[in-house]
Amino acid sequence: MKDVAQALRAEIQAGERAPGAPLREVALAEAMGVSRATIREALRHLAADGLVQVEKFRGARVSSPTAFELFDQFEIRAALFGMSARYACFRASDSDLAEIVARIRNLVETAASQSAAWRVEEGVEIGSMISRHAGPDARAILAGSHRKARWHLSSLGLDERGFVGPVDEWRRLASGLEARDADAASDAARRIIFRMQQEVTQAVIARGGPPDPA
Repeated sequence: MKDVAQALRAEIQAGERAPGAPLREVALAEAMGVSRATIREALRHLAADGLVQVEKFRGARVSSPTAFELFDQFEIRAALFGMSARYACFRASDSDLAEIVARIRNLVETAASQSAAWRVEEGVEIGSMISRHAGPDARAILAGSHRKARWHLSSLGLDERGFVGPVDEWRRLASGLEARDADAASDAARRIIFRMQQEVTQAVIARGGPPDPA
């Protein structure tokens, strides 16, 4: 089931299955060579991440998040990422922090010469490295948030630009982590997510939706 869910997640994140597109169990089972029960369980798994909506008697479809939902998602992500950066200052070993700082500085210094896909993947990986120092509940929420963020970037075409947030805030994050300055690191981490929130929200509005619920 996990392989099927991962394959569907990759297709959604790559834009191969657009927001609102139906996900019919019979067709998916035939195309992927698995049972309908496996497809049904995979769709439930993706629904838990918010990538899929499953409605009784209507089946499943790729989620179409509203601007309101996107805003909330990034607010939560900013709070958790800031918390993770704070915990990294307290809990990470010197070698772990040094690796994270080196990855951030490499991202900042080489981003212009790298592909858009590399910049996005590297930003996500650095975020995951920092998040490892949070508690298990926060890590689980952040893992789902990272997957959802990649989908947002992909569906809105922002991954093609390789957008990873403001360079100055990444530098501040690296400096804060290196100095174990929890306040500075946490603030920079939150600002990175808030900038991404602004970009995603503007992209949604520029496309004329999807609208917020009345």
